[in-house]
Amino acid sequence: MENKQPKLLTLALKDRRIALAILGQALIDEGSIGERITISYVSREEGEYLWKIANALGYANPLRTKDHRTHIHWWFSIKASKIEELYNEIGPLPNSFKDRIFRHHANRSTGHLRPRGETRKLILETLKEKPKTKLQLMLEVNANESTVRKHLNKLKQQGLIRIHGRNQDALHKSRRTAYVWTAT
Repeated sequence: MENKQPKLLTLALKDRRIALAILGQALIDEGSIGERITISYVSREEGEYLWKIANALGYANPLRTKDHRTHIHWWFSIKASKIEELYNEIGPLPNSFKDRIFRHHANRSTGHLRPRGETRKLILETLKEKPKTKLQLMLEVNANESTVRKHLNKLKQQGLIRIHGRNQDALHKSRRTAYVWTAT
């Protein structure tokens, strides 16, 4: 019986260096490095193929689907506990924007505690200077996405900040729908 598995997949599953090169290239080409690190494909075969490689390396969360109006995306995210290890294996990325966010996630994996209320105070001070998106705040105050989101919601409930609009000036189309926050 003929082996139906693509030769490149077979090589990647046997050689970690090949697998890392393929995963790194996928992050550069098809990866979304923002509030989390995901890789997404419209093709089921390509999504499954890459997930098998990332999963064999121990980096992949389960493969998922996301329905869009006209198509389905096959995607997976990188395990938060493995981001630093993956960055050390393949970083830095040639795209400086993606690399900055990737490094942020890698450095955050070690954990970072501030005194109670300090992160919220930093977010408010930063928004008084200039309106920013959640991703910009995440990088500037060196906090993870869920922490920034929690503080934004709390500050909004307290009436200290508001949504200024959408990030229409973003270079990346996918980031143009992000809310821009400002202090009131």
